[in-house]
Formats: sequence, structure tokens, C-alpha cells
Amino acid sequence: MPRRCTVCDHPERHGIDEALVRAVKMPVAVETRTLTGRRRQSVEKLTDRLNAPVQGTGADGLKLALTLLWESRSEYPGAVPVLVCHDEVIVECDAEQAVDVQAWLEKAMIEGLDTILNGMNEGHIPVVVEGQIARSWREGG
Repeated sequence: MPRRCTVCDHPERHGIDEALVRAVKMPVAVETRTLTGRRRQSVEKLTDRLNAPVQGTGADGLKLALTLLWESRSEYPGAVPVLVCHDEVIVECDAEQAVDVQAWLEKAMIEGLDTILNGMNEGHIPVVVEGQIARSWREGG
């Protein structure tokens, strides 16, 4: 009787590296880390193993940007961050301050991620942000 495929139980072997396929499919809990060292434990899916360090490092950069905004809030006391969603920060301010507040926000976002991406590397990864002034999030999106 011919040996069955151990991956899909097909009656014939397919010539694929069945051990490799099993290793990728088998959940083995590991931990991942962002560039700042923040860890995520018990990661089982391969996509999460690959994605968590990237998304987590982006989140670390955004959190640092929010810290920089907080520390420099006296520059624009009327500007208030009201929403953080994924990679967006919504700041409300008076219309007369909008251009200056946009520059303040962009500077904080660039400095936050730049510190994490380029703070310890010999190379340089450019950080680019796109700010927009709108009367509502609906108009800006």
C-alpha cells in the first residue's frame, strides 16, 4: 500500500517537503518584540509573528509622538488631541492656529518614529507624515 501524504492525507506523496509544511502549519507559541523591546507573548500564527514587530513598532512610535505632544502642549494650549486611530491623530484647535498646529503635530510624529527607527541604527530610514487640515474628520478622510 502506497504511503499517504502526511499533510493532506492524499493517497500519493506530492513531492513537497512535508516536514516544512507541517512546521509552518503547526502552532508553536513564540514571542515577538518591537524595536523598543516591547514583547508580545504566545504568538502562534506565522502572519502574527511577521506582522507584530512591524505594527508594534509603529504603535511605539505613535505613543512616543503623543508623549512629545504632551510635553510641548504649552506651545498650543488650545490644541487638544481628541482621537488616535491606527496611524492617525486628530487634533482640535482654533482655525487661526490650524497651520501651526499641523506643523507641531507633524514634527512630533516624525520625531517619535524617527527616534525609534533611527535612534540606534547606523543607516537612516526616512520618516514621512501627511497632515491635513479639515473642519471635520469626515472631510479629512
